[in-house]
Amino acid sequence: MTQPPDSAAPEPRYARDRADTPGATQESAPPPYDPVSVGRVARGVQIRGIELVAANFTRGDAGALPLVSQTQVEPDLGMDVQYGLSENGDQLGCLLTFATLFTEPEPYRLTAQFRLLYDVVLPERPSDADLHQFANWNAVFNAWPYWREYLSSTLNRARLAPFLVPVMAVPFPKETASEPQAPSEAPTSEGPDA
Repeated sequence: MTQPPDSAAPEPRYARDRADTPGATQESAPPPYDPVSVGRVARGVQIRGIELVAANFTRGDAGALPLVSQTQVEPDLGMDVQYGLSENGDQLGCLLTFATLFTEPEPYRLTAQFRLLYDVVLPERPSDADLHQFANWNAVFNAWPYWREYLSSTLNRARLAPFLVPVMAVPFPKETASEPQAPSEAPTSEGPDA
């Protein structure tokens, strides 16, 4: 969703999982990956910064004695993606909110929000569809290591069972007709005159 940079951010809508994660549902999926659409924006942007905007960690056992089990409980991962292009089109901002999601009882709740800023130099203003693709794939890919580190280090400081966020897989583009084809038959040692 595009919004002016100075407007109040809406409450995040956490999508459970990414499309390429086992258990993802259609409602939770980002848009289907379109490398051409992402590329139309990516060819003219340079990342300027990644900023931690907000973070929250709450243990499920906030009392004087710890009650949370140290057994491995793997959360689902939620995400909200928002983006905005400056009026003159020279700056793109992406606001990404990541969260852990558990079924009850929650051993902990952790959210982190990162703002990614890009300088934009393109011959024409990118379409909203291309910006949507870029924010949901390229920007998320850029922020994913920051989210992984934040979750891992926070759980370590809290002395909770570790959870390693998987790497974010970007789908391979489908084969196109312009790609080289495998040779149909290997050349023989007899040569062309045989």
